[in-house]
Amino acid sequence: MNGLCCCTPCKPRYRRLVDSIYPRAVTDGLLHSNMQKLTFYAISHPEKLERIGEYLVMRMVRDLNRQRPVQVKIAVEAMDQLLQACHSSPSLPQFSENHLRMVQRLLESNNAKMEQLATDSFVTFSNIEESSPSYHRQYDFFIDKFSQMCHANPQAAYGEDFRLARCAGLRGLRGVVWKSVTDDLHPNIWEQQHMDKIVPSILFNLQEPDDNGGFSSSHIPKFDNNFTDSTQSHRGDDEATPKVLSDRCLRELMGKASFGSLRAVIEPVLKHMDLHKRWSPPPSFAIHVFRAIIYSIQSQNSYFVIQELINHLDSMCSADASTRIGIATVLSSIVSIAGTSIGPLLLSIFNSLLKHLRTSVDFERSGKCSDQPAEKMYQEALINAMGDFANALPDYQKVEMMMFTVGNIPNLDERKSKQGEEFLQHVLVKTLLKVATKYRTAYLATVFTDSFLDTLLRLALVRDPQVRLATQQIFHTLLDRHDNAANLVHLGYELDVADVQLTVEKCSRADQMFMRKHIGDITYMLWRAAAAADETDLSTHADAILCTMSLLCIEVGFEESLVELFRLSMALQQLALDIKQNFSDAKRNSIHNIVAKYMNLSAQLIANPSLCQQVQHVVGCRAQRGIPGLNLLLSVKESPMNDDPLSSTAVNGTIPEGTPRTITEGDHALLFNIEDVAESLKASGKDASRLFVPFNMSLNGRDGNGDSWQREDGQNFDSTDGRESPDGYKTVGIDDVSVDMSVDWTPPISRKQSRRNTIFSIVNPPIPELNASTVDDLKAYANASFDPIEEDRKEKELTGSILSEIRNTDFEERVNTNESLNERGDLSKSIARLLVRNGETTKVRDIGRPTKPKNVFEIELPSFAY
Repeated sequence: MNGLCCCTPCKPRYRRLVDSIYPRAVTDGLLHSNMQKLTFYAISHPEKLERIGEYLVMRMVRDLNRQRPVQVKIAVEAMDQLLQACHSSPSLPQFSENHLRMVQRLLESNNAKMEQLATDSFVTFSNIEESSPSYHRQYDFFIDKFSQMCHANPQAAYGEDFRLARCAGLRGLRGVVWKSVTDDLHPNIWEQQHMDKIVPSILFNLQEPDDNGGFSSSHIPKFDNNFTDSTQSHRGDDEATPKVLSDRCLRELMGKASFGSLRAVIEPVLKHMDLHKRWSPPPSFAIHVFRAIIYSIQSQNSYFVIQELINHLDSMCSADASTRIGIATVLSSIVSIAGTSIGPLLLSIFNSLLKHLRTSVDFERSGKCSDQPAEKMYQEALINAMGDFANALPDYQKVEMMMFTVGNIPNLDERKSKQGEEFLQHVLVKTLLKVATKYRTAYLATVFTDSFLDTLLRLALVRDPQVRLATQQIFHTLLDRHDNAANLVHLGYELDVADVQLTVEKCSRADQMFMRKHIGDITYMLWRAAAAADETDLSTHADAILCTMSLLCIEVGFEESLVELFRLSMALQQLALDIKQNFSDAKRNSIHNIVAKYMNLSAQLIANPSLCQQVQHVVGCRAQRGIPGLNLLLSVKESPMNDDPLSSTAVNGTIPEGTPRTITEGDHALLFNIEDVAESLKASGKDASRLFVPFNMSLNGRDGNGDSWQREDGQNFDSTDGRESPDGYKTVGIDDVSVDMSVDWTPPISRKQSRRNTIFSIVNPPIPELNASTVDDLKAYANASFDPIEEDRKEKELTGSILSEIRNTDFEERVNTNESLNERGDLSKSIARLLVRNGETTKVRDIGRPTKPKNVFEIELPSFAY
């Protein structure tokens, strides 16, 4: 029974049944009636299934060697039908081995049609779910052969059918993945040696160029991860191109990969991108691949792909800038997809991106960078990646990212900054702005913590004008909760603010408490920012300051903050009038315009008719005067001033000779009067007493341009404790100018308490007597300017007297004196004194009765008692 029998009656029955399926005529094909008999016999006698398979393979090999393709096709079709009919047979594993041996012989023929036939048969086999596992099955040969078919080209034996060969190879690899994943004891195809062949083969076909020579994913449909029916799959695959089929294979491969197998799949992808230079901008192919990967794997494993990309960026830190730009761009495009599953690795990933940003900045500033524009593009790509990353996170994590970014900004208090720190400030502030744009503020205290607000206020006063401008934009983003910033960023003089379409809501109590604490710091920052506005880009900086003031008025417009903003406006007007400041006429006019525009906006928002009338009068007088840059009515077509002959020269833009270039202190009609503003606020029921408190404008320090601020007497003082600075270097901090906004605020005795007076002072210094007999004298005293020289002299006298008392007076005597002075301030002694005063014995004594009552026998009763 070794297959050498020559007569039919001597053959076993299973062989006679196999022979009967072959037709006498070559053109007839498989005899289906006889095939049904063979199938019934195989099902009825499962022990014969393995021999049936061996005999079919033997006949197929003989026909293949004799170049009989019709007989070969009949054998393959018979094997496929038996495989599907006997899928639950106990002999199926042995029959499957014969089937795989037949597929292998067909693939070894190097015939395109036979390889196509073998691939179809293997896909049929991969859809069979076996009931018993196979312990010794290996797919190494099939992986190698299918991968080779995926790289078919027209110069090989395939000719014009190379695309069909590629599709066959992809379907074969897809079948290998299906079969190995569904088997219980499948061979481990997730090993690195197998993935190094499967993944590049898929990507090679996915990167197939379009007709225009580039890659486009617009024609690639999106597939789900579920397996489809084999018939439908075959029908779709036959009509698919290698690019579409490879995209489907990649998604299914990633969908079946477990967490432990992801590294083996991701590493060949990264290696393929490096070798084929697919990171070069624009990295559309790399973006498509990693998007497919992110959408295909389980959502909780998405962070692993992000981490692998960042690790790859670490290894490519010395590569060309174009490569790093491509990796950063891919990160930017997929990090928002995986952002919701980052979890505890949030700060780690964000820290890695910041580290690369700092490394790029240091490299650019070191002088070794040969392509600075490309390096800047790389930094922009990293910033965009961090912004997109923040967009997918919840709000509380966005706040953490902003705090983390602020913590990486170089120390703003250092007098000598290191090389590149100013540029690093610029880059990190841009990063902070990008993250802030993704955050939606609910309560100001939630995002503006003390450290965060302090850093922003300091950033608004640094040397770099771009950093100052970006900081103002950060304030705009975080303060704007009703999308008003777009209408306020280039605010003009509006006759009717309703045309601006602003959304105004009542300020919450939490925001009121926050602003009472910090409004002084913010207004002082705005005043300093206006003084330090860059002359080269004056309009942009002025618009940014005006937008910040307007947002404060709209978002936190309660009484105290409004009064402080009006106070700031008066201070800005005084700053523009100060002839000691080295400002150009254009800058002075710009500050005047900021004040006028804000006064117009706030007056209409609080619905104060008298204040609106004052603003219109001042703006109209300025238009009549024709000072260049101060005519805000030029852009208002409905203004009645455009028909006034006195203002025609200003409207037409012609400037007569002798016309002043800016406003002086003598032009009272062109300035806002603080008393008139206060009267208007009082008429509307607001407490305008704070409006007359002098704004501390002459504090020492340095603005963003390094200019030193001087007092009226021309002397410079260090802002630490009021003493003269020995080296001439002025320092300023936000805490030096904090303004208490509480209702029961009282001005401090000195600008800042000295440490030595805190240690040695025993009693509070006496308050100077007020020799004021009239209300005018009282106002003059209240509006008197602060004199630090006199205060410093008083502090020195007080210190000397305290030291003299300590040195010349006995200790016991000083103790008794202090106890007598502080007795009324001692709580325990005060309580004892009140108890004594209110005691029953004291009351009895006070009404004239004896201290102790008489004995009962000594009391004389009245006469009617007898």
